Formats: sequence, structure tokens, C-alpha cells
Amino acid sequence: MPAVYITLFLTLFFSSLAMSQTSSALYEQEREVLIKANDEFDWLRLTSGEWLKGEFKAMYDKNVEFESDILDTLFIDRDDVQMLISKKILSIRFNDGTVREGNLLIGPETVSIADSKTSFNPSDIVSVAPSAKDKGGAWYAKVGLGANLSRGNTEQTEYSATVDIKRRTATNRLLINALAARTSNDEEVTENNIRANGTFDWFYTTKLYFRPVFFEYYRDPFQNIANKYTLGAGLGYYVVDTDKLEWDIGAGPAFQRTEFDTVAVGEKDTNSSASFYIASNLDYELTSDIDLMFDYRFTFSPEEAGGNAQHALAGASIDITKDIDFDISLVWDYLEAPIANSDGTVPKQDDYKMIFSFGVEL
Repeated sequence: MPAVYITLFLTLFFSSLAMSQTSSALYEQEREVLIKANDEFDWLRLTSGEWLKGEFKAMYDKNVEFESDILDTLFIDRDDVQMLISKKILSIRFNDGTVREGNLLIGPETVSIADSKTSFNPSDIVSVAPSAKDKGGAWYAKVGLGANLSRGNTEQTEYSATVDIKRRTATNRLLINALAARTSNDEEVTENNIRANGTFDWFYTTKLYFRPVFFEYYRDPFQNIANKYTLGAGLGYYVVDTDKLEWDIGAGPAFQRTEFDTVAVGEKDTNSSASFYIASNLDYELTSDIDLMFDYRFTFSPEEAGGNAQHALAGASIDITKDIDFDISLVWDYLEAPIANSDGTVPKQDDYKMIFSFGVEL
């Protein structure tokens, strides 16, 4: 009997050892097989053993964003991911502040970047995003156009255009967006405004970011603003950052220069002053096809520049196809002390507009 037990023990021991060696090499073997089979896709294996084929987008806040042609965009808990194979170049940030770039393989116990194993464990990863070295991988761009034409007793034409550009890596973020609207009624222009702004953020932690530069251009002759330039900096913090809801707030000092469209005789037609802004940006994924957003900014400015200003945009983006959206936006602009025109007319404080447009993701 003792000989039987010894034989059984040795059999189980060597079988376990062989299984361990096979398991440790399995991920490398599967990686090579999948990459050679098709260079177009990234691969993700769940702890259930199921495989997903598609495009890896990012990993933030313990969630993996993965896009499948059939299942659309998925947000999967990191604990449910057993293996990730990415062919494109990624930027990986670890919890000690180290940032590495390269093709990524995440296994249960090891992380391989550019075919070389690192000293990090998967639990050490803070975030993963497309690298700037991956052409177009870190960029997102969307262009929207809208029009409303009326002919007959009323000759009215309304045009709107939007641009939304984003670039996000594991350590920084660039946001650029613009909104333009023009309305004419019986060949008389009744609305003609442009607002464009850009920010660059550097993430100090997964929640806290430093904004070294913020820029905005605004034009609205009907508010007696021919051109308004704002340049500033600040700090920001993600209050909520989940797979469904993102909400960050930012604040900081700024310098602004305002050129008025017309002014009364003897009044200055320009103003340069210091200001301070507070901004809030909220994005919520209501369903897989509907995204909601609410952006708000309050700028403290002296009365000579028009006083305190507020800008708010509430919108919804509805997916029609993979690359085409139907967008609805409600925009509110408020100026506390509008500067009078040359004829003494004082513009109204509030401006509202509803915009319907079709957006194309590039």
C-alpha cells in the first residue's frame, strides 16, 4: 500500500508541475497563434474562457473598454478579464508613475510589453490608452452639420456646425471643440456666432489633473462682441469616473481680451482684464445607443468686459449607425453687463438656441 500512495503522489506532483508549465506558456503560445492568424484585431479572454475579438479602446478605473463589431462597445470589469492581447502600440501607466509603451499582453500573473516581460503584475496597472506612436490610435474626431430651410411666406435659413476632437493617452488629454450657428430671415442675418475652445490636461493621478493651458475664442456681434479671446490655466478633478458616468470639474485664472463690435462715442472698443473660471463637464451613457452630456462654465469678469459670463450646453447623441449620430443640443449663453452698441442699444443678457445636427465620427 505505501508504494501505491508514493506512486500516486509522484504522479499527481509531476502532472501538476506539467500543467503549471503548460499554463504559464499557454498565454504566450495563444498570443503568437492569434497574432499570426489575423493582424487586424485585438483579443480579450474572460475568466469564463470566452474569447472576444475586436478593438481594445482603453482601461480606466478598473474597467476595460472593448469594441466588438457585433456587440458594439463593451465595458468589462477588470476582474472578469483573464487575458488581453493587443497588437497596436499602447501607453501603459503603472501605480508607481512608470509609463511604458508597446504591444501589450496581460496574463493572470504577468504583463508583457513589446515582447519583453516587465517586473509588474496586472494589478499594478493604473490605466492603458492608445499611444501617440500608434498613428490615429489616440485620436477621436467628430464633425456635425445641421440645417433648417424655410421658403414661401417666410424666407429663413439656419445653419449650424460642430467639431469635437479628443486625444487621450495614459498621462494626458487634449480636448478641442467648436460650435458655430448662423440664421438669416428674409436675407437679414439674425444670428451669427462662433465659440471654440481647447484644453490640454496632464494627469497627476487617475483623478487629479493639471491644466497648463486653456484657450477659448468667442464671437457674437448680437451681444456686441466682435472677438473675445481667453487664455488660462488651472487644476481639475474627476468627481466620478465609471463606465457609465464621467464628471470632472476644473478651475483656474485666465486673461481675456474683448473687442466690441460697436461702441458709443468716447467709449473704449477693447478691454483686457484678468478673470477666473469654474468649469464642469458631465457625460452619461444612458443606453448603448444614447449618450447624454452637460457642460457648464462660469467666468468671473469685470463689468468693463461685460461682467460675469455663463455658458451651458445640454445635449444628447443618438447612434444611427456605427459612425453616424443624431445630435440634439440646447445652448445657453449669459452676459451679466452687456456693453451698449454705438446707438445706445444694450443687448439682452440671455441667448438660447436649440441645435439639431447629424454627426460623423472620423
